[in-house]
Amino acid sequence: MKRICLLTFLILFSTGLTLNTLAQDAASAPTMLTLEITFFPGRKPAYQTVPGPTAKPSGAWYGLFAQTKSWQPPAGAQPVEAVRVLSRVEADGARVIVSTLSGRKALENEQQVGTYLIHETEKITIEELRRFGIEPFEIKLTRVNPTIVPVPPVILKGVDSIVVLNAMPKETTLPSFRVILRNQSSKNIIGLGVDVVADGRIQLSSRPRGIEGQLLIPAGKEYWLHVAAPDRAKPTPGGYEPNVPSGLEIQIKSVVFEDGTYEGEAETAIGVRGYRAGEKMELPKLIPLLDSALNSSNPNVIESLRELESQVSAVGSDADPQTLQTLTSEFPQANGSAGRTIRETLEFTATTIKSELLKDIHQLQNEDPQKLNADLYRTWLSKTKERYEKWLARLS
Repeated sequence: MKRICLLTFLILFSTGLTLNTLAQDAASAPTMLTLEITFFPGRKPAYQTVPGPTAKPSGAWYGLFAQTKSWQPPAGAQPVEAVRVLSRVEADGARVIVSTLSGRKALENEQQVGTYLIHETEKITIEELRRFGIEPFEIKLTRVNPTIVPVPPVILKGVDSIVVLNAMPKETTLPSFRVILRNQSSKNIIGLGVDVVADGRIQLSSRPRGIEGQLLIPAGKEYWLHVAAPDRAKPTPGGYEPNVPSGLEIQIKSVVFEDGTYEGEAETAIGVRGYRAGEKMELPKLIPLLDSALNSSNPNVIESLRELESQVSAVGSDADPQTLQTLTSEFPQANGSAGRTIRETLEFTATTIKSELLKDIHQLQNEDPQKLNADLYRTWLSKTKERYEKWLARLS
């Protein structure tokens, strides 16, 4: 359970994974289709929105699952930390993609379990999870009726730099809200801490932050925050249906500024500082490799990709002790927890940047050989190097 809590905390700050339930507005039209996912025998199911046919597959990962008794992993295999379930509309149903996630630092290793085409009211059992020592998930495609939930109050807890201009329900498959904020301070905001609370208990959390070193809310500007309502399975004569608990509050409890200062609780500020430190550490290691590949005289693209893959794979993502000590000293009130959080978030970000670059390399390696030529390869190298350089410059 401790490991699950840690992974959840790390993913809350992540900008590349699909679990972010309190992210900026999405433009896709509601499909009114959801996946009802029984991820643990005897527990109530969870719900995921199915995006439209032109959208990127999205969903969530599940760090809580039942393990198959007496199952033994293959020698040297990393333990599965989570199961990811993605989907989108396809034909008259939904395409569901199930995979396992492993990796000590950032769930950086993904292995596909299977893909499935499921139709409305149909329930499938993911038996293939048994190969990974996991009891099968059950997934059902259901259609929901449009539901407008009263907008909960938005509470600012210990933060003065932002003001709530408006809050309204959104037209989405599962209930959600749009909260319009304004940064009324003279400082740029790079991160927020947001909780959705029901009857005094946190139901959902998010830590929105600027992507690739960008600002989240520049001084004096507005920001549209998308807040999903928590959906809990409600028993019905026919099974279950999603239901929003009563007594909701949206609490904004932390604001982190570009200069490193913050308002509200320290946890969000510690996490944001750790993430930015990871970006500052990893990007300078990768940019020279891309530059060297651009200047290589090797005409064989396949060999060049293989060499670049080897070089990127060898890049480390362990936290620098001096950086840890410097950042930890800025949060004496954290009672010793700051160092651990900074290390974990720093290494999470560094590992994620590296693994995403490796995924891009592998995608190029899997291209049709007739399409993969020197011009395509050099264009990708040039654009990736430029993107990383701009990202790093924004962090300085």
